[in-house]
Amino acid sequence: MYKKLKILLPAVLLVIFGVVQYFELLPTIDNAIHDNIMISERPPADNIIIVGMDERSINEIGTWPWPRIFMAEAINILTDMGAAVIGINTLYETHSAFPEYDSALVTAAQGTDRLVLGGRGIVSMFHEPTNLIELEHYQLPFDELADVSVVGFLNAIPDYGVMRRTLTSMRFGDITVHSFPYEVYRTYRRAMGQEPIEDIPLDKNGQFPIRYVGSPGSFRAVSLWGVINEEYYSSMFRDAIVLIGPYAVGFGEDNFTTPMNRNIITYGVEINANIIQNMLEGVFLVDAPWWLNLSVMTVSGLVVLLFFQRLKPLSSFFLIAGLIVAILIGIYLAYNHFHIIVRVGDTIVFLATCYITNLVLSIFSVQNEKQHIRELFGRFVSPEVVNQIILGGVDIQLGGVVKEITALFVDIRGFTAFSESNPPEKVVEIINRYLGLTSRSIQQNNGTIDKYIGDATMALFNAPNDVKNHALCAVRAAWAMKKGSVALHDEILSNYGVDLQFGIGINTGSAVVGNMGSDFRMDYTAIGDAINTAARLESNASKGEIVISDATYQQVKDYVTVTELGYLNLKNKKIEILVYRVDDVKGV
Repeated sequence: MYKKLKILLPAVLLVIFGVVQYFELLPTIDNAIHDNIMISERPPADNIIIVGMDERSINEIGTWPWPRIFMAEAINILTDMGAAVIGINTLYETHSAFPEYDSALVTAAQGTDRLVLGGRGIVSMFHEPTNLIELEHYQLPFDELADVSVVGFLNAIPDYGVMRRTLTSMRFGDITVHSFPYEVYRTYRRAMGQEPIEDIPLDKNGQFPIRYVGSPGSFRAVSLWGVINEEYYSSMFRDAIVLIGPYAVGFGEDNFTTPMNRNIITYGVEINANIIQNMLEGVFLVDAPWWLNLSVMTVSGLVVLLFFQRLKPLSSFFLIAGLIVAILIGIYLAYNHFHIIVRVGDTIVFLATCYITNLVLSIFSVQNEKQHIRELFGRFVSPEVVNQIILGGVDIQLGGVVKEITALFVDIRGFTAFSESNPPEKVVEIINRYLGLTSRSIQQNNGTIDKYIGDATMALFNAPNDVKNHALCAVRAAWAMKKGSVALHDEILSNYGVDLQFGIGINTGSAVVGNMGSDFRMDYTAIGDAINTAARLESNASKGEIVISDATYQQVKDYVTVTELGYLNLKNKKIEILVYRVDDVKGV
């Protein structure tokens, strides 16, 4: 049953996790793999410069919001220095309390056609046909400023608290509005006499994954106050993408966590710098199609189905670990060389689940096998022998092996006459007392009770577990029966007038031992000439005699006193064998 379950359960789990993967129900693991394994750093673009609204600027200008005359001065200076595009990562939705400063900002914007400002959209719904998010409202800068500048939305949608993907476009009524970094990129390309890339591959939510160049602080950054005071060479900004934005704590919520370093916040202006570099490079990460993700899981599942039923838990662990390592190496190469994001989180959970189920099934299988062994041998051998069989891992399936054993047959002489002259319940009582004696004697001497045949008992020594000096153990078991039966014999003789005594035959030799029978019924037993010889010796033994073959005698002669009975011509044997009667056993 457990072998079938080892095949069936991985197949069922494969179907379940295939559905889980298709609907992306376990994104957390994929995100963890992406953040900690796949991404790698690369040099930031030299032509992207961040002009930070930093601590120095706050100390000089004061707390936010600042008078807009300072931003107007920065625009004028950067325009004169030859900046290819100036992107301001802030919102100017309304007029300020100083109209003259608003006018100065509008005038500065009129002085360049390369200024990009931020807008903000209020999301309404996901627009299925165009694969774009629908905006309910789109807030532009105040009218005079919006008329003389390019505007891109600053909306960001964190992925479980981490900025991994970015929008490029959204729908607002009948028009498509673009993101702030995309408008900066497009303005830059046109300023340099180049056409921007319009066909950016997007996922099903209208986003594309951000390839970060490094941890926060990777891009070159200067102070806004330093720009206003013209502390920098104009060559620094010539033909550069200049992004002005908050670069210190205290400017609201324009900061996020990124996969590159989840312990340090990254300011929105720096995230936009990463997005713009992605666009400049023209290399975009794309999600692997669902069938590729499923193929990785399916191949892994087939490996599990092929090998798990044959492997032990430790081997299964190394197989699973090897598969996971191979998968991680594969997706790392796919990410960094082919820019494909293969989702394998579900596959890893699937493999781990397969291992756990295989481990549980193996435990139950071992326990079931131990129980089966106890049921098979518990009534015929001592508990110690059963434990040795379990610890030794004896194969109890259908089949057998050839090994040297000592076979013992014992029969109650005179029992037929007793059974014919006494009621059944008394017969059963007496035979159980005799069989109890034979059983105890056999088990106490490391023997295995093979079967009861009426009033006879067949026992094996050195099977199924190995027994040192198995011939001597058999002789000692027979001697224990002989001595133990004296009181029982005298009681029955006194009460019933019947002389009941054991006749015992012992032989040592090679035999086939194992489980024999059919798939639905089998018995652990032994067959072969050695067994037949022991049975013939028992049938030739007189009342109270223990008859052993010469093969047995040669192994026990230092421990017994015997009388040679000469050669016997046993039934169905062509060669006579030398036999002995045991008269005494040392140490018993």
